This record gives sequence, C-alpha cells and structure tokens, in this order.
Amino acid sequence: MSALPQANDPRWLLKTIFSRKERTIPAAILISLTFVCNGLTPVVVGQAIDRAIAVGSISTLWVWVVILLGIFIVNAAAGWFGRALFQRAGLEIGHVLRMTVTDRILHPRGMAGKQRTAGELLAIASSDTQRVADAVIMTVFPFAEITSIIYVAVMVSSVNLPLGLGVLLGGPVVVMISLKSATPLRKRSGARQRALAAASATATDVVQGLRILKGLGAVDTVRSRYEVVSDKAYEKTVAANGAQARLNAVTETAGAFYVIIVGVVSGVMALAEMMTVGELITVVGLTQFIITPMTMLGKNIASRWATAQASGRRIQELLLADASFSTSQPSLPALRPGITVVSEMPPAELVNMPREKYLVAPHDADIFEGTVLDNVHPDRERAMWALEIAAAEDIPGGFDREVGENGGHLSGGQRQRVALARAIAADAEILILQDPTTAVDSVTEQTIAERVAAARADKPTIVYTNAPAWQAVEVGAK
Repeated sequence: MSALPQANDPRWLLKTIFSRKERTIPAAILISLTFVCNGLTPVVVGQAIDRAIAVGSISTLWVWVVILLGIFIVNAAAGWFGRALFQRAGLEIGHVLRMTVTDRILHPRGMAGKQRTAGELLAIASSDTQRVADAVIMTVFPFAEITSIIYVAVMVSSVNLPLGLGVLLGGPVVVMISLKSATPLRKRSGARQRALAAASATATDVVQGLRILKGLGAVDTVRSRYEVVSDKAYEKTVAANGAQARLNAVTETAGAFYVIIVGVVSGVMALAEMMTVGELITVVGLTQFIITPMTMLGKNIASRWATAQASGRRIQELLLADASFSTSQPSLPALRPGITVVSEMPPAELVNMPREKYLVAPHDADIFEGTVLDNVHPDRERAMWALEIAAAEDIPGGFDREVGENGGHLSGGQRQRVALARAIAADAEILILQDPTTAVDSVTEQTIAERVAAARADKPTIVYTNAPAWQAVEVGAK
C-alpha cells in the first residue's frame, strides 16, 4: 500500500486522493460507461420509434428491445465494479491517513508549538481523515459527468448540429452557475467543520476527565462551556445547510430552464419537420438525462472539495508539527540490563533508535473496556504473569473483572498497575516507565519495584521517577 505524499507538499490533498490511481482510473472509466449507458436509453427508444413502431415492424422492435436489455446489463455490471473500485480506494486512503495521523500523535517525540487536546486529536484522526478519504469521489464522478456532457452534445449534434452546439455551450454555463452559487457554501462549510471539531473535542475532553470534574464539583461549569461550543456548532451547521439548500435551488432552477429551452426549441423544430418524433424523444430524453451530471458536477466540487480542503489543512498542520524534544536535553544514560532511574524525561537520542526496540509507558495510560486481562495481553497466562509482577493480584473481582469505560470501575492505583502490567507483558527490548507507581502506597511500590527489577534483570528498563523504592533497586545502587 503506497505511502502518502510529504506533508509539506503544496499539492498534498490532490496527490493524496489520487494516490490510488490503479483503482480510481478504472473506476472513472467504468462509471463514465454507466453514465453513457444511461444516456443511450433515450437514443435507443427514439430509434425504436422511428425504425420499428412508426413502420409497424415487430421483429425490428424486438431487436431494439434486446439492445436495450444489453445496455442495462452493461450498465449494471460497470456500475457495480466501478463503485466497488472507488469505494475500495477511499477505504484504503482513509486507512493510511488514520494510521499516519495516529503514528504522528503517538510518536514519542511529541509535538511542540500549538497545544492540542485529546478531543481535537481524535477529531483530526477520525472526522478529518474520513472527509479527505470521501473526496476520492472527486477523482471519479467529475470525469463521468464531463464525459456525459460531451456525449450528449455529440448525440444531439447528430440530430441537429446547431442544437448540439447549444447543448455543448449550455452545459458549461449551468456548471459555472453551480460553481458561482457554491461560494457561500465553501466558506460556511469550513466554519461548520471547525465548530463541529471544537464541539467534538470538548465533549471528548469532558468525558475523559469526568471523574476529576465530579470530584472538583465543576460539572456545571464545564457543561456551560460545552453548551457554548455546541450552540456555535449548531449555528454554523444551520448556516452551512442553508447555503447548501440555496445552492440546490439555484442549480435545479438553472437546470430546469436549460431543459425547458432545449425542449421548446426541439418541439418547434419537430413541428417544422426538421426532426422526426423519434429524434424529438431522443433530444428531450438526453436533456433530461444530462441535467443531473451537470448540476452534480458543481455541487460535488463545492461541497466535497471545500470540506476536504479544510480537513486536509488540519491534517497537514498536525503532520508538520515539530518534535517537542530538543537536542539540548541530557544525553541518554548507559543502556544496561536492569533498572536505571532518571530524573528527567527520556532524551531525544532515544527516539532515534528503531521504534520496535523500545516501549514508552506514559504516566497516564488509557484503559479500555473489557476485563483486566483484556487490557494486558491476549495470552491469558502471560497477562496473569505481568499482573502479578505489577502487584495487581489484589484487585477485587479478580483478573476477569470488567474495568468499565476508560477503567471507570478501577481505582487510580489499580488503573496504574494494570497499565504497568500491559507494559511488562509487551516484553520490549528497552522499556521506559514514567512515574509508574505514584498512585500506590509505599509498601506496594516497593513490591512492584522489586518484582519489575527481577523480571527485567536481563533487559534495560529506564524509570523516570524520584521514588526511593525504584532508586533502591537501580543497578549499581548502594
């Protein structure tokens, strides 16, 4: 699966959505074929009227019925495979985007500069990546819509050249009207997206810190703050939806006038015997068919592309964030088997090592829904071994106890020991622990330090702490 373009590339968004050309190019061809098949229907009907019904030939009529059936079969097959290809491309791009953003968020170097809350990071990793992935449709349908306009102009020209030229010129006019009418939507879509992201980020942060907020008695204060951002998101959404409705009204009206003009001109020409009844049906049917591709072309460019641009900028900003560690930090302590206690965060040199060689266990690790064992390791025996090292055997309910959402059924000390057990079970070549026992009593802390030292006696373990219990088991401690 190919990688994304460099985040500093000025054409990052375009290159990202076109990064699955092996799928989107065939998809564009197949979807264009389905559009042309749809446009062939009025042509076949018109021919059947002139060459079969008008002359009373049943056998010829059956020939056109079979041709129409064949067109329907090709249409269905091309549509199925074309949509499957571009949807697969969107899923692949979305997956790569989510993994790239997640890797940047979880990178041990962190991010300097703008402070981002957990909720904002979640919004970028989920909503923004999905909106960019959804823009893959722009690599497929605009080509099919343009193909449809050209096809209709050619077919109408075969009936009457001046009328065909009118169709060819009128199509772009309707598209330009749609694009011009979409300017307010482009602006308000970005504002809506920012407001929704802010509301989502606030909600995530509130849920994450709900226990602390309850303890501080600050629930009402936080609720009022969330109400403000939620109301703003609501207002921006209403404004964007209003702009979308106005865009729909303008494009549909322009399309209706287009069809009326072509229909009236065609009717006059038919009355003047400049075209047959079958040709009249063909022209009117083609103009009815082409109205959807013409109006959708402008709508898609307006709504999907504007949304993808806003999300793409947020993703690029995150990917381009500088590392928070500086090269002026202290040098890496000697990596030796056993426990090494440091008083400062692990330095920048460490993260230049291959990522698979080390594991950083942060002070405030996440706990997931499920049992205690589920949060430690898939192998039950290994999970139980790690929990024993973390002195977690006294958790009420045992290791099969449900921990609740974000570990809500566990105390702070129990959560910390489950997270430590998870890090121990990973058996990393180098393990870095950040204040792993601040929420337990001194006796338990001493037990944990001794057990970890014994279990990790043959592998380097760096512990960022000032706790005497860990200093006592440090390699070379007196």
